[in-house]
Amino acid sequence: MKNKKRKSTQEKITIIKEGKENGWVETARKHDISYPTLQSWRLRFESGGETALSGKLDISSGELKKLMRENQVLKELVAEKELEIRIKDELLKKKKSRSLKE
Repeated sequence: MKNKKRKSTQEKITIIKEGKENGWVETARKHDISYPTLQSWRLRFESGGETALSGKLDISSGELKKLMRENQVLKELVAEKELEIRIKDELLKKKKSRSLKE
């Protein structure tokens, strides 16, 4: 595996097609890639097509904005819950120290 050059999406598709015809192990050796890498490409291509193989997200800006808003709301909820826990911990510590004094 001397040549660590990244393969383009089209190159990956060509290699996958070649692997189907000529065998996966032989094709992996010929193109100097590992067999698991080739199988990963094949599975991604079969499940999601060219987009899945390219590694690029297929998401609209509207969906992205919605997810970003949702993420922000969830972060705020987590922060709020963490604050509640800290306050409860402080109250418990105070209650314990008072009960020990009595």
